[in-house]
Amino acid sequence: KRKLTSEKIEGWEMDYPHRFPYRELYRGTNGFKQELGRGGFGVVYKGVLPRSRMEVAVKRVSHDSKQGIREFVAEVSSLGRMRHRILVQLQGWCRRGEELLLVYEFMPNESLDSHLFEMKRSSLGWEQRFNIVKGIASGLL
Repeated sequence: KRKLTSEKIEGWEMDYPHRFPYRELYRGTNGFKQELGRGGFGVVYKGVLPRSRMEVAVKRVSHDSKQGIREFVAEVSSLGRMRHRILVQLQGWCRRGEELLLVYEFMPNESLDSHLFEMKRSSLGWEQRFNIVKGIASGLL
């Protein structure tokens, strides 16, 4: 019989969310095919984690974003500790060579900025918009 040994977890790893294997994210996003959106920091893809069947949004940090590994680790650390009902939860991260990925819970109905700032598509009144922004600000305090 082989003796099973548990993997040693370093102290600093306890401060960070789950580290996903690249293969799991690649499979879960079907090869990064279903694009949800893109921004200054990279492209976001929809996926379903193979084991848990949880829907996620996977952000591939763009190499052009000038976000180095130090900034990436700081973001993972700070976002991983944030918990608020109005904030999308960071589920984990992945680093494979130069490739940096952030894994968030999937939220349907597009991004918040499309509802706040795109007048043609938004059904939100100004009072609703104000209350949303106020709620966001309270979540950051």
